[in-house]
Amino acid sequence: MTEFFASQWHITDDCDQRCKHCYIFSEENNKPIITMSYTIIEKVFQNCIRMCEKTGRKAYFILTGGDPILHPDFWKILGLFKENNIPFGILGNPFHLNDTVCQKLHSYGCKFYQLSLDGLKETHDYFRKKAHITQH
Repeated sequence: MTEFFASQWHITDDCDQRCKHCYIFSEENNKPIITMSYTIIEKVFQNCIRMCEKTGRKAYFILTGGDPILHPDFWKILGLFKENNIPFGILGNPFHLNDTVCQKLHSYGCKFYQLSLDGLKETHDYFRKKAHITQH
């Protein structure tokens, strides 16, 4: 049996990219952004931990959204993972990443940060947001 029970966890619809292929904004009908409250996040977290204890597995969370870093309690959620020694990864976009944020993610125990590239600059910017990829 696999040691880990991995869960991809959609914690918010909030995102500032508006990618052409995104299911959240595909209808363009100004529907409200749904964000899971921290109270619900704690309950789901505890339920998952109990389930993992019963099945002899270790929880592994993969946060996604929208852009999970935009969740109003993002760092509090990561604190919950760190406090409980739970490994996690993030599926997001790099728009809000910088050296300070990356160092902070590492200090909380982030195992990976997955992002998507849709080609070179012109192709990528067509699908996502201009200046999403910067050249250094």
